[in-house]
Amino acid sequence: MRAAFAVRAWAAIAPGLQSQEQWLQWAQAPVCPVGDTVVELPHVPAMARRRLGHLAKMAVAVADSVLPPEQGADIPVVWASRYGDADKALALLRSQAQDEPLSPTAFGLSVHNAVGAQHSILRGMRANAVCVASSHCVPEAGLVEALGLLHDAEAFGEVLLVCYDELLPPDYTVFHDEPVAEYAWAVRLAPLQPGEAGFALQAIDAPGEADGRGETVALPHGLDALHFLLQGERKNLVHGHASGQWMWERVHA
Repeated sequence: MRAAFAVRAWAAIAPGLQSQEQWLQWAQAPVCPVGDTVVELPHVPAMARRRLGHLAKMAVAVADSVLPPEQGADIPVVWASRYGDADKALALLRSQAQDEPLSPTAFGLSVHNAVGAQHSILRGMRANAVCVASSHCVPEAGLVEALGLLHDAEAFGEVLLVCYDELLPPDYTVFHDEPVAEYAWAVRLAPLQPGEAGFALQAIDAPGEADGRGETVALPHGLDALHFLLQGERKNLVHGHASGQWMWERVHA
């Protein structure tokens, strides 16, 4: 498969990186963000804000930055995260191991689609909300799902993709197999119009040519995908795992 798309708007957040200007500077000399992200959601009612964990707040912040208010109830959203809110899941496992009663509310907020569910309630959204996870290829899995929705969403014309992750809890850090950082980014996708510059994603049988960006920077793959979208000098991004190989490209319709 090979599918082309345009990015109509984007937003991202990570430790020390909030504005588009900061991210575009980061794209010229990327480093793996370190530390904690300050997230403020003044537009979210206090009761609802308390139900959002830190990762959920980051994801909601970038999603709301990209979604125009008048489109909020009409645009499908794909939420893509490798781990989701692992802190909440681990806390429930600890309670179960100690024979403590499990909170239905805590369980509802720990499942992988909890962020999308809370966001759809906050925004009063009725369009599709899909949550995906795909090991080492989460951005690709999210994009494939988003492009599928875009193909079927002629009435909407756009689809929102939100990618987000954070460090695993200390008890799970042994499972880290790539550089780690907390981050969230969102892009509003649309069909590529004639003469327009955009991007394409395709599955490939074998690793393609290197993207020629020089020295490799150790980034979580989710942030490497964002770097490709922001850094105009990168012609392609090749990424794969045992499940398959993917190539991102810059294209013109």
